[in-house]
Amino acid sequence: MPWFRQRAGDNSQLVQADTVNNNYGLSVKDAECICLKLMEERFVSHSEEAYRIAKGRFEEFVFNYLKTLTERAPHAIGNLSDPGIQSAILEAEEGFAKTGDIDLGQILVEMLVKRTSETRRDVRQLALNEAIAAAQKLATKHIDALSLLFFVRRVQVNSSSLQDFIERATGLLAPLCESFAHFSVSDAQYLEATGCAVRVGTISWAAAMRERYPGFFYRGVIREETPAVAQILDRATAREDLLFQPSWHDPNVIRVNAVTKDQARELAESSGLDREDLANLMSSYPLSDEQIAEMFTAVTPALGSVLELWSTVGFDSLEVSLTGIAVGHANFKKTVGDLFNAEIDVWIN
Repeated sequence: MPWFRQRAGDNSQLVQADTVNNNYGLSVKDAECICLKLMEERFVSHSEEAYRIAKGRFEEFVFNYLKTLTERAPHAIGNLSDPGIQSAILEAEEGFAKTGDIDLGQILVEMLVKRTSETRRDVRQLALNEAIAAAQKLATKHIDALSLLFFVRRVQVNSSSLQDFIERATGLLAPLCESFAHFSVSDAQYLEATGCAVRVGTISWAAAMRERYPGFFYRGVIREETPAVAQILDRATAREDLLFQPSWHDPNVIRVNAVTKDQARELAESSGLDREDLANLMSSYPLSDEQIAEMFTAVTPALGSVLELWSTVGFDSLEVSLTGIAVGHANFKKTVGDLFNAEIDVWIN
């Protein structure tokens, strides 16, 4: 999502969008007037210089917000007459007007566009409201850290091969590594204080990968030395090559032809086996934390600092809250673009 520096002059219109008009109840010009009026009333009591700076910033923000809204959700323009949405707009505008931080502006626009489409008072609407307010309290390293935590705890990358998975995962994570190198225990505690993260059971970064993608991170089994394989093949209705493939790590052993345990359970059911038959085999001979870390850092060396700090700063016992999911998700959309195109509805529904 590119950021544009356009601002309005006297009697001009920020967003030119003749195709979006009163079919949705409000024109873009009406929407623009609402957005600008909200902020003008908020900053009118500031000094002349502060007002001038703020005005330039919120005009810039409104341009980018309405441009994105008209491109992605033109049907939602009519919702700008809703007091709840106006409150969210004002919150986001004020956050950008105070800082002028373009990275923050892009994240706020991403969440605000989604919030503008949410007219039902449910958990997604409420989480987006909280996230718009919380994002303004976070530095770049906090926001990037939330995206890292969101990836490890919640994101499922669908890949058909180990190499493709490593390349896609490191492509998502690489842009976040630099700022995390400056993360501290206090920063982790601050994320808790803002409500973006909560303490849960401890799990290392590599163990989280092993738990989420067991099919990629276990060595496999030696067929002749594993009685369960012969028993499975005796009972299965599917061909052997549909159930087992050569291991990713050793061509002399075999692996279950699945990446996640849910996939292994589905494969077992469709092959006339007990649900856990194949999933249990995926727990055999897991790779060590060090081996998993090496696979990632071989592709993206910058991940080394993330893996070293993960437990040191207490991230191994943190989980993203719904607020943190919304912020981390928006940051992913801003940072990696088309590499991450899943909507927030996948995680907050």
